[in-house]
Amino acid sequence: MRLIPISVVILTLTLTSCSMAKVYKEEIVQGNRLIQDQIERIEVGMTRDQIKFLLGSPVTVSTFNPNRWIYLERIVFNGEIRQNNYLILIFERDRVSEIQRESGGSPSDPLSKVDKAPPDRPDEGSSWWPF
Repeated sequence: MRLIPISVVILTLTLTSCSMAKVYKEEIVQGNRLIQDQIERIEVGMTRDQIKFLLGSPVTVSTFNPNRWIYLERIVFNGEIRQNNYLILIFERDRVSEIQRESGGSPSDPLSKVDKAPPDRPDEGSSWWPF
C-alpha cells in the first residue's frame, strides 16, 4: 500500500522538474564574422584580393555598383535580431577608397545599404540600340 503513494510522489517530482528546467539558448551569428583584429588591418589602397583573403567574400555586392561591398554580421538571440553590424567597403580602380562601419537597424537594413542607382549609361554613339 505504501508503494502507490511513493510512486505518485516520484512521478509528480519528475514531471515538475522537467517543466522547471530551462533550455540553454545561444546567440547565433549570421553573415560574415566581423573580427576587430581583421577589420583594423584593412587599409585604404588594399586590393579586392587582399580584402577577400582577410575577410572572405562579402554578403552582398550590388549588381549596379560592384565597387561597393557590404559585410554584414547579424546577431540573433531566441529568434529575435539583436544587432546588425555593417562593414561597407568602397573601391575605386580595384582598390579600397573608403571604409564605413555601422551598427543597429532592422532586418531589412541590408537591402537599404545596397546602392540602387542604375549603372552608368554607355556613350550614346557606341550603342547598337538606335533608341
